[in-house]
Amino acid sequence: MTASSANQPRLPWDRESVPGSTYWGAGLIIAVLLLVGQIVYFEGTALSRNPTFRPGLERICRQLNCQLPAYKNPGEFAVLQGSLSALPDHSRLFRAVIRNRAAFAQPYPNLELDLLDYAENPFARRVFRAQDYLLKTQAATSVMSPDATAAISLNIAAPKTKVGGYTFKLID
Repeated sequence: MTASSANQPRLPWDRESVPGSTYWGAGLIIAVLLLVGQIVYFEGTALSRNPTFRPGLERICRQLNCQLPAYKNPGEFAVLQGSLSALPDHSRLFRAVIRNRAAFAQPYPNLELDLLDYAENPFARRVFRAQDYLLKTQAATSVMSPDATAAISLNIAAPKTKVGGYTFKLID
């Protein structure tokens, strides 16, 4: 600042320089980067499961040469059909067809099967993994492509209690 400029009146549209504003700006940028880092660290898995954010995260990971966790959302599987039929040796055959309605490939879900007596009380429950229920030709792949269907087939040993029904659900 020169002596002549110190004597001139300050005009309303002239910006007044505030000492330290550069440090405040740098601090704000660092704080925002730390906030984004914490969100990614603590909520990264949940964000990667969100169909809205997943495509953007995949693009970012391609640029950074990183790997997103597998997309997993059992709610995006549809059960097209399911049946439990008796076999001549009194064992049961459970069959179902499922479809991946997600826009992304995802691992095959686990299947929880409950056998019910005639009063609709569960008397047997088991969780089957994909390698337990997939046909040999399907078991070679670990993920199910978008809009793909898979046939499920399980032979169940003859239970001592008479089977009055069944329920099953796809779980994580």
